[in-house]
Amino acid sequence: MSSKTRLILHDLRPGDAAAVLPAQSEECLLFAAYPAVRYCVGCYGCWTKTPGKCVIRDRGADMAGMMPKCGEFIILSRLVFGGLSPDIKAVMDRSIGFVLPFFRIVKGEMHHVPRVEHPPDLRYVFYGADMTEREKETAKALAKANSINLASGRSEIQFFPTFRDCKEVLK
Repeated sequence: MSSKTRLILHDLRPGDAAAVLPAQSEECLLFAAYPAVRYCVGCYGCWTKTPGKCVIRDRGADMAGMMPKCGEFIILSRLVFGGLSPDIKAVMDRSIGFVLPFFRIVKGEMHHVPRVEHPPDLRYVFYGADMTEREKETAKALAKANSINLASGRSEIQFFPTFRDCKEVLK
């Protein structure tokens, strides 16, 4: 993988994913949050036992290893109460080993110290019917905090009424 590689984490079912996502290639990696991965158990083994990689042995452990090797990390998620879908949240929680267990102050807020020298750019692509402005504002705050926590060089957030409407921005 190179800094030109895009990693797309998504919560789409296989048929829906094929309709909107680009094909997997060396330049575009896909990670489906469905079927769901096991939830983080808060053991911090990703910091103490296997630095940078979750100790739970399922496909969710692969995600944190993929993140530092890409130039752009795209999260395609249904907007749920202003946040990530449960399946995407589980994958992101399992990827905490991407950052170090130490803290730094950024603009008056406490955030994790990055594990890698050049973290990927971060882009959130949310979809869902009937999104309220309050939910969008909550999602923007979440995206901003995660961007700082992951030490992303650039971050972006977009909203679409359906996952099918996201197709053009994912090319």
